[in-house]
Amino acid sequence: MVGDTHDAQHYRPSRTPVSTVPVRDDAETLVELTGSPARPVLLRGGTVLTQDAALGSLAVGDVLIDEGRVAQVAPCLSVPVDAVVIDASDHIVMPGFVDSHVHAWEGQLRGTAPRLSFPEYMAYTRAGYAPHYAAHDVYTGTLATAIVALDGGITTIIDNAYNNHTPDHGDAAVEAMWDSGIRAVHASGVLGDGANAQHWPRDVLRLRDKYGTSDEGRLTFRLFATEPNADLWRFAKDHDLWVSTEMGSHVPALDALLKQLDDDGLLTHRHAFNHCYGMSDEVWRRVADAGVAVNMCARSDAAFGLGSGFPEVDAALGAGIRPGLSGDNELSYGLSMFTEMQVLLSGHRARSFERQAAAPSAMAPSHLSPEDVLEFATVGGALNAGVGHCLGTLAPGMVADVIMVRTTDVNTAPASHAASTITSFAHAGNVDTVFVGGDVRKFRGQLVGHDLPALRAEIVASRDRLMAAQDVQHDRLAERSVRSK
Repeated sequence: MVGDTHDAQHYRPSRTPVSTVPVRDDAETLVELTGSPARPVLLRGGTVLTQDAALGSLAVGDVLIDEGRVAQVAPCLSVPVDAVVIDASDHIVMPGFVDSHVHAWEGQLRGTAPRLSFPEYMAYTRAGYAPHYAAHDVYTGTLATAIVALDGGITTIIDNAYNNHTPDHGDAAVEAMWDSGIRAVHASGVLGDGANAQHWPRDVLRLRDKYGTSDEGRLTFRLFATEPNADLWRFAKDHDLWVSTEMGSHVPALDALLKQLDDDGLLTHRHAFNHCYGMSDEVWRRVADAGVAVNMCARSDAAFGLGSGFPEVDAALGAGIRPGLSGDNELSYGLSMFTEMQVLLSGHRARSFERQAAAPSAMAPSHLSPEDVLEFATVGGALNAGVGHCLGTLAPGMVADVIMVRTTDVNTAPASHAASTITSFAHAGNVDTVFVGGDVRKFRGQLVGHDLPALRAEIVASRDRLMAAQDVQHDRLAERSVRSK
């Protein structure tokens, strides 16, 4: 619920020993974690933010992971036979973050365009670099983004992959996500309206059949649309697919369009809407009534000047929708759920005070709490991914996407309030350990299973090739312009 909260259970007491079970050193533990067959994993003695309303939070607690799922959460669990025990004291243990909307293929363009407006972004990516991408460039960019996400505790990404201009490009995007070790929703899209892409949207069916169809698997599939589209939404409904759609006042006659789509039975709970700026109360009502998931882009809206420049989180909450959070892309800023939460918290607080200053006699401003934005980054993201039934909390039976964040680092100590530590003080460098489906992806601050120097070399090579191709295109256009005069 919106409002400042001061829940005593989040304040950590002085520590006392919770177990005499020996904990192996890090090298031995990592060997055990990556061995086969998989063994139960007990995270011992951490501050546990379950994100589950019934379980709440534990100042000192244990989390048992078994067969890829959360098996138990309690203050002090007995150690199963053959369990790998990890010392989680001086850590916050919580569900992994879910990024509800990112264009991962742009990973090698990271930081190349920090000051683009939205029209400039469209020209730079869709009309500029995107057509030059070979399938291996899509693979490299997508892998680069996924690795950054895992390093920062994002265990699930909804990849709005709209550069699938051949089937090979779609395969490359999917295989990059698989190779990264992250959990991913591949939202298949193409440049423009898809009129010239003969393989799409049907290619998403091929991808789904080839790589799997489980709602709880590492890879799931849906469609991506740049705006509401009756034909695409009907195709999705006919084939039991979700759709992620860019939504906002850039869509002409949005109220009338959404009303028609709703009346036609195409506005359903199997939709996720990105951005959601400049929408009328009527649109918000229809979105809420249909059970659509929405996500907010605190930095993207500001960076590209979308709507008012700040996400309309109050409109979502007013409609009864608890949103997810998303990073969108890395052209202008680094992918970080920590920063998304910080920007949303501080920006919303500033606007609440701004409203109060404009109307001093009004009620005291209502602020988002740390618990609110932490919910958006976990539970809200899981709803956007269509997996709220099995992801987003640490309740028993849920998929074990779990992160541990150190509370002894100079910027997180003394971690007096766990939710605030995560939402206002921590960063990717504090993420100690990451599990995806019970498999370790980062351990004691180091990514597991990746040759990072080789990956960096691939990223640089791909970037340089794309920039060279773009330079050739610019030269050709300039030459044509001169000849036409």
